[in-house]
Amino acid sequence: MLSDAVIDGDALAVLIVYFGPLPPWLPLTLASMAANPTVSFSVVGDAPPPYTGLPPNVRFETVGWVEMQARLGALSGRRVSYTRQYKANDIKPLLPELYPHLLAGRSWWAWSDLDVVYGDLRAHMALALRAPACCAGRELQCSKRLRRDRRSPCFNSSRAPPGRSADTWRDARACPCTAGERVTAVSPLYPNPWRKKCWGPFTAFRVEGGASAAGARPPATTTSLFRRAPKWRQIVGTAEYAHFDEWWGPLSARGFETMGDVMTRLSDAGELVMSRALLPFAEAKSCADVECTFCPCGALRFELRGGKLLVNEREAMLLHLSESKPAWREHARRHPLPPWRAGAQPECVRVSGLGAFA
Repeated sequence: MLSDAVIDGDALAVLIVYFGPLPPWLPLTLASMAANPTVSFSVVGDAPPPYTGLPPNVRFETVGWVEMQARLGALSGRRVSYTRQYKANDIKPLLPELYPHLLAGRSWWAWSDLDVVYGDLRAHMALALRAPACCAGRELQCSKRLRRDRRSPCFNSSRAPPGRSADTWRDARACPCTAGERVTAVSPLYPNPWRKKCWGPFTAFRVEGGASAAGARPPATTTSLFRRAPKWRQIVGTAEYAHFDEWWGPLSARGFETMGDVMTRLSDAGELVMSRALLPFAEAKSCADVECTFCPCGALRFELRGGKLLVNEREAMLLHLSESKPAWREHARRHPLPPWRAGAQPECVRVSGLGAFA
């Protein structure tokens, strides 16, 4: 375990939004939450607490789907009428402003999902905080197209303009911090070749903006970073899922920034300091996207023992169940998991069959 001085014991609040019937893998997610006793987990949605006893660090904040839309309308000043509950993912960056009491006494907050199994968050966050990356004005912004273009510095960094070739993915010495800067944002997906800064299943922020790059003015608090997206009100007002919590989004061609775009812009201005620690994380999804070689994929099995999560026999910060979810639901019809009960959890849980080699 890393030093307690790196991250306070009660530092992190994880916020989740979920509407609809609770998923069949929930007992395993709750078990992984319980194994992180210093982290608070809050599930905002229309489901009441599923069991009479929950882990003491887990709470369900119950709100109806119509009431949530009314709150979003009051926040944005827009008429809000959603047709699909999956749109709730766009709400994740707004949760601290909608429910500020869930962050009381916490110095870090994160958005996450209910289709996640957590490893030792405290240890991995401590690792992340030891590796600030001060990349203001240095990083290239690359895309799939530019990575394929032999004329682009994204294909060959030696062609980059002076001072614009920092590559935290390939160079552990890139973007050094020299003025006492602290990490203010952590995404397991970063660093990566495309310099993308956030990930929908888990992205964490220091509540107070903290020290940023020299000469930059950090945000006083990160709980309202969503307001730095020029069209956040339109995103709240549209019924279309905008992937606001992600590093990419289908509405970008129409000028809608995701939080990934916002974080990249603020990092480039020195207002956010990312961690460049290569955090181990996993996703139960196909590896068919050969261009996105940095994307997590290929999780076939996992083991949860105490606070340690092993995926394909390697320790991971967290596992996103992703494309394995239909199989979970099919299996649960015949073999539902027993409910979570305090004091009745096995010391070790092993799950296989998340996917198969094709």
